[in-house]
Amino acid sequence: MCGQFLYPDKFSHIYIEERAFDHPMVNEVLSSFPQSRVIRIRHYKDVFNRPGQDTGLQSKSKNLILAVNEGKKIFEASPVCQDFGYGKFYYVQSAMNCIFGCDYCFLKGMYATSNIVIFVNTDDYIKECEAKLTEGPMYLCASYDTDLTALSTVCSWQETWENLALTHERLTVELRTKSAVSDTKKAPNLIYAFTLSPDRIISEFEKGTPSLDRRIESVNRAIEHGAFVRLCFDPLIYVKDYELCYNEFADKIIRSIDLEKVKDLSIGTFRISSDYLKNLKRSCPHSSAVLFPFVREDGFCVYPDDLKTKMISILAERFEGAGFGSKLYIF
Repeated sequence: MCGQFLYPDKFSHIYIEERAFDHPMVNEVLSSFPQSRVIRIRHYKDVFNRPGQDTGLQSKSKNLILAVNEGKKIFEASPVCQDFGYGKFYYVQSAMNCIFGCDYCFLKGMYATSNIVIFVNTDDYIKECEAKLTEGPMYLCASYDTDLTALSTVCSWQETWENLALTHERLTVELRTKSAVSDTKKAPNLIYAFTLSPDRIISEFEKGTPSLDRRIESVNRAIEHGAFVRLCFDPLIYVKDYELCYNEFADKIIRSIDLEKVKDLSIGTFRISSDYLKNLKRSCPHSSAVLFPFVREDGFCVYPDDLKTKMISILAERFEGAGFGSKLYIF
């Protein structure tokens, strides 16, 4: 499911809350990592939030924390997220942190650790989601604080949200990923959103993620299976020769994917909370992706308007020229 991404040096330790052991997902995870050392803990925050963690070292050998979420599970999405025209746009926190470690990821600014929390009380999440659905239709981003598809070899959260969408027509679930998907389901309210980047951006800033070719293969496979596919060109990252980089990228996408069979496409440039950027710079002090002289707008750090417009227009004009302007969402 995760393409080229493997786990040979991952999850040497699995921390499990005492109250989590009764949940089936715990055994599911442990069966995948029989060699891991299991450590019982009182509360996930005792490990996840402990001070003085070295995220750089942790990123080379991440560990898992299995926990019960007794608080809120579904949240209204940030205004900088794409809502695709849906009135009620939410995200769900099934897990925290990502198996990947992209230089520009807001999660590095949000969390002072590279370890991953997986919440195992799936029934409670389903109940909260169904309660919200009594208020009306809802769009739910299931891979907001993590990449559930990349974690699908570890736990069954992706399958849980897929099945919930299949049985609740008023619920639209988006599963966004940078991994290479091998299995998808066909339903108009189940959207597989593939984040695609130029090979240069992948090699410089998205280390450990599948190549563009592998992601394109996954897109085409999902289309063949009849899945509803979204292509996300977001975030666009500034590099000195960005015009050449993204023009060549557009060429490859138009040449390699039947865009007539794609639900829609989104384009957006890098933007992040000002507070998160401070932490992100500490996490990736040498990455040009976070050292750009950003401007601040309403508490967020963004590219200057003229640069943002130029970067977006490269892809927008190419896809509009190819006849897919009606499918574009620009952020």
